[in-house]
Amino acid sequence: MRIRALPLLLLTSCTAASTTVTPPSSTPAPQASAARARKLEAATPMQTASSTPFTVSAGWYVTEDHGRLLLEDPERELRITLLEVPGTSAERAITEAWKQTRPDFALPVKLSAHPPAQDGWDEIFQNTYDTPPREARVIAGLARRKGDTNYVILLDGSAASMDRRGAQAAQVLLGFKSARLAEESFAGKAPLPLTAERLKSLESFVEQTRQTMKIPGVALAVVQGNQVLYEKGFGVRELGRSEPVTPETLFLIGSTSKSLTTLMMARLVDEGRFGWDTPATQLLPDFALGDPEMTKKLTVRNTVCACTGMPRQDMEMIFESAGFTGEQRIAEMRQMKPTTGIGETYQYSNPMVTAGGYMAAHAAEPKLPLGQAYDRVMQTRVFDALGMKSTTFDFARARKQEHASPHGMTLKLDYVTLPVSTEEALIPVRPAGGAWSNARDMARYVMLELTKGRTPEGKPFVSEANLLARREAQVKINDTMSYGLGLMVGEDHGARLIHHGGNTLGFSSDMFFLPEANVGVVLLTNVQGDGPFRNAVRRKFLEVLFDGEDQAQAKLDFALKSRKEAFAKEMTGLREQPELEWLKPLTGSWYNKGLGRVTLQLEGSRAMFDAGEWRSSVGEKREADGSSRLILLDPPLAGFDFQVQREAGRTTLVLEMPQQRYVFEKGDGPVSSVR
Repeated sequence: MRIRALPLLLLTSCTAASTTVTPPSSTPAPQASAARARKLEAATPMQTASSTPFTVSAGWYVTEDHGRLLLEDPERELRITLLEVPGTSAERAITEAWKQTRPDFALPVKLSAHPPAQDGWDEIFQNTYDTPPREARVIAGLARRKGDTNYVILLDGSAASMDRRGAQAAQVLLGFKSARLAEESFAGKAPLPLTAERLKSLESFVEQTRQTMKIPGVALAVVQGNQVLYEKGFGVRELGRSEPVTPETLFLIGSTSKSLTTLMMARLVDEGRFGWDTPATQLLPDFALGDPEMTKKLTVRNTVCACTGMPRQDMEMIFESAGFTGEQRIAEMRQMKPTTGIGETYQYSNPMVTAGGYMAAHAAEPKLPLGQAYDRVMQTRVFDALGMKSTTFDFARARKQEHASPHGMTLKLDYVTLPVSTEEALIPVRPAGGAWSNARDMARYVMLELTKGRTPEGKPFVSEANLLARREAQVKINDTMSYGLGLMVGEDHGARLIHHGGNTLGFSSDMFFLPEANVGVVLLTNVQGDGPFRNAVRRKFLEVLFDGEDQAQAKLDFALKSRKEAFAKEMTGLREQPELEWLKPLTGSWYNKGLGRVTLQLEGSRAMFDAGEWRSSVGEKREADGSSRLILLDPPLAGFDFQVQREAGRTTLVLEMPQQRYVFEKGDGPVSSVR
């Protein structure tokens, strides 16, 4: 039970759990068709009867049948059916679409969503359907209505395929729309002056939204060219304490650190230490993946492009981190394999960026251990040179400065303070997400981006060519956004936008700038999972800048309502105090080679899960199919679940992730793993 609000299908790919599965028996089988599928040899523009063109990626299978399009991913584990259904109800159109394509479809609806109609649509409706957890499957229906035509998308796929091919699917989902839409567009629109009155409107929205979401602390900065127009702290550094957030308060910025890592790389390319297309093994000869051919092909550019086909794989660093070094994290990658080809589709990988940052620093400081080399190069080439006086990867130094505390989200959607030590899992992977920074320092970085490589004082810092090389699209995320080198590049309603957000176990961040408008924003919070907040603030900023339609509040209200409903649904049947008869046989030590040793033990009336670096109380959930799961009740991983599987007299605990499956066996494991 990875408890999270399921986003609208058209906005992002859905992520659930697990590896490849065959279509489950509870899922109605697709209807037979005389039409034959054809495999696309190249990315191909397509359209249905009255829609505007959209693009289907190379390698996908396409079946055209009675006005419908069936799209299947290259592995044929993900099916997307597109059809147009007449009528004035988007909800009824979904029902009619299932009748047309699979008359025996009878899965119960798990969640329905009816968001505000925006971007020219008259109505939007989505259903997600209940499937047994062990089937690791996502089934959904989405209808968007314009006039009396509904543009319906039916999706059915394994969770692994959704994770692996989600970016390619998103290009279709966003592109399948009416040619009659009058979408809001900021393209070519002159930005308004960011007057004190307009900035006050943004400030009021930030503070109101912060209070609505019960976020303890926020820091915000707005820059234009090489000037800071606005900087302010909101709220407190830690729940239950009075110290206020200021523009100098340090926050962990998570994956926003990636843009700083690639900035360091750009400076080293300027120095001639290597080129963007230098082979990775030329910089770090011992580097290897679980795929020898991929290892040979990999370049410096590939390590930070999210385009290598390496799937997201973060559990190793969360479960086993105490005392780990950069060298050990790099060595782990020998067990990691790509699931798609280089350049084929967007897949986000923290280990790849970790490797890229370390190998780049090693080229400049080859005599130092990887972590020390990276810290020194980042300090000298980036932080000191740019005047980012407080930014650091050193947790001890951050603790001595004005800093915020991390906060995790509970299953009741409240926040609780976490120990700063909870975040130390980032230390050995810091090139991908371990920087502490504040709004004032990050504003200097954004000004550097806006001035194309000059410091706010006008001094040359990095060549324009290598700064801008980071903004060149490497792989598409959807039809409006691509990934560059440690930056997301694209547009929002026609306005050129470059950004990168970040999430840790108890902090979140966002950094975005609009080059043509010459403005940028830094947003830092001391909570886990503030997605609705960041999205709403970005939308509000665009409304202020371009006099856009008033949508930010409605989008926020819908996102929070959907999240609340999703949590409530998943909490149904959850027992916070498991039955002792069921739980006692599960107590003791459990071991997985990749994630190490964990223990489950009784402490008074509570059952506690102990991973070493963090602990959580445990609940129990029985599913309709008779299976049982252990549910972590406390942050930082509240809502994560372990399936209890009993087969042939053997009991295991299974943690399912989108493209990984971690099986824990009873026992301590190798002696070296015991902490």
